[in-house]
Order: sequence, then structure tokens, then C-alpha cells
Amino acid sequence: MNIDIYAFSSNGAKLCDKIIEGLKEPDLTAYVPEKYVNSACNVVIRQENLYKSTEKSFKDKNCIVFVGAVGIAVRAIAPFVRSKKTDPAVICVDEKGLNVISLLSGHIGGANQLARKIAEITGGDPIITTATDINGKFAVDEWANNKSMHILSLKSARDIAADILENKKIGLCCDFNIKGEIPEEIDINEKEIGVCVSLDSNKKPFKNTLNLIPKIISIGVGCRKGTPCNTIYNAIKDILSENEISHFAINSINSIDLKKEEEGILKTSKIFKVPFYTYTKEELNDLEGKFSNSDFVKSIAGVDSVCERASMIGNKNKKLIISKTIKNSVTVAASIDDYAVNFEYK
Repeated sequence: MNIDIYAFSSNGAKLCDKIIEGLKEPDLTAYVPEKYVNSACNVVIRQENLYKSTEKSFKDKNCIVFVGAVGIAVRAIAPFVRSKKTDPAVICVDEKGLNVISLLSGHIGGANQLARKIAEITGGDPIITTATDINGKFAVDEWANNKSMHILSLKSARDIAADILENKKIGLCCDFNIKGEIPEEIDINEKEIGVCVSLDSNKKPFKNTLNLIPKIISIGVGCRKGTPCNTIYNAIKDILSENEISHFAINSINSIDLKKEEEGILKTSKIFKVPFYTYTKEELNDLEGKFSNSDFVKSIAGVDSVCERASMIGNKNKKLIISKTIKNSVTVAASIDDYAVNFEYK
């Protein structure tokens, strides 16, 4: 996780050290006022006021930890809270580490799990208030987030949570193998409301369907220099749709290193909110398999097929599911990771 920690006292700075050593997260920074920077080894000076710093953390990080009073945390985050789909996890820990409060984005953001982990480090109590957790019920949104699935509808997720809390059963439709024990809240014979795990977001097996889309598709792309972002974006989205695959299933976009500064691809990856990886012609050529060869591409890039090879090299399974497809001069291919629906998520 990308984590920013804010502390406001000497004791808070010392607790930051303990949390940092316990979490062992590579992308973690703890900020304190200048007068407390010598109280701990792993903290840095907060240069801006708390509100400006918090605004940056909301934009760039997926978790914020406040070591101090809840009131400070609430006031700091209040102007920036928008949606449980996009807000980072927010946790508040008192400066002795006795109470570790999951304050925001407990399920989708992962604040509940991180609060439990920090409580183990500090020897405190995790304070979890989400209804499914305190009632010991299956939390479908937390499970989906842990298994890297996109939640298509928060309303359907809320409807399912409400039914589970009323001891009703929810259905399950799944296009993948299932591992682990299915929670008792699920009845595979239920048809009214349920979860559909599929790459096809248009699949609606229940009257009220919550579509969960595994992020297991790596995209390979090739294009002419200067191709607009909109052209690349639409080509990828349309080609996936033609193959009944939601664009929410994308986990990366891949190409040759000649395209590493291609503005259209860079912008497209930001729109899809996935990383953009590039590879040398040597790396692409070393990949074994049958590909759609192009003498023209080889004369320019030094490799016979950029999009197919790039999609596969960016994929653990090396399984091509969409061969080179051309739309508006953009070439697109897709590979898929092995995936199983695993209910062992705690």
C-alpha cells in the first residue's frame, strides 16, 4: 500500500517508528511538525499545513494514518471525502496505540484490515464499526477488493449487504473455478439477488445482480506515433466489448519501449487507471509462441508482433485470448491470467 502517516507530538512520532517497522511497506512516509522530527528515526518534517498535505495524500495515496485525536483526522479529511469507490483508507490511532480506528473506506479501501494489522503492531484494539464485521457476516465488497475484482455497482453491493444483515441468502454465478468454503450467506440456488463473477459486465443472472469483474486482462497495444488518446482508448474498449470483456478487467497496458513516451498510450493508461509497461525488442523477441507476423512492424520496431507479444509478456499465464486486432490503425491484443474465485479471504 502507498501510505502517508501524520503525527502531531513526540509520542506520536515515536509510534510512527513502531508502525513503520511493523508494516514494512516500501512506500510509506511519516510526517511530523519540525519540532518533533528528532523524536524518531523514520519521520520527516511536514512542510505544508495539514489540510494541504492531506489533500495531496487523498490524491496520491491509498491509505492515510493519523496518529492523534479523531477530531484532528476528521477535520483534516472532511473537505476531500467523495466516494467509497475512490476515497483512500483512513485510520486514526491514538498516540499510545491503544485504539486503532478504521475511519474511512473500511472494506473497499482496506482500512479494516490495515487497522487490525496496526493494532497487532501497537498492542492496541482495532475499532471496526462496519455492520457486516461487527455481526460476523460475509462482506462482499471487502472480499471483492481483496481478490482484485472491480465492483460495478455500489448500490447492488449495499443491497446485498442489507440482505445479508437480515439473514437472507444471496446467489452466486461464477465463470471461474471456486476455491475455499462458500460462505453460509450464499445459496447457489437463489435467483432474486446475487453476485456474478465474470469478465462480462452485461451478464445479469439475477433480478438484482452485483457484477464483480476480476482484473486479469493484460492489453498489448501498438499505434502510429502521435495517435490521439481517444482513438487508442476507444479501440481497446471496443475490441474488448466485441469479445464480451469489460474494460474494468484490464490490469495493465503493454507495448515496446519505443512507445514509452507515447502520449496517447500514457493518457489511456491513466484513464483506465492501470500501469503502462514497456519492453525492449530483445525481451519481446525472446518470448516463444505463435504470433501474427508483420514484416512492416519488424522493419520499424525490430519485432514481428508488438501487441501480441507485449500482452503476453505482461501476463503471468502467457495465454492469448484476443489475437492482434486492428481498429482505426491501433493494434490491440489481450492475454488472461489464471484465476479462481477464492473465498479464503480473511
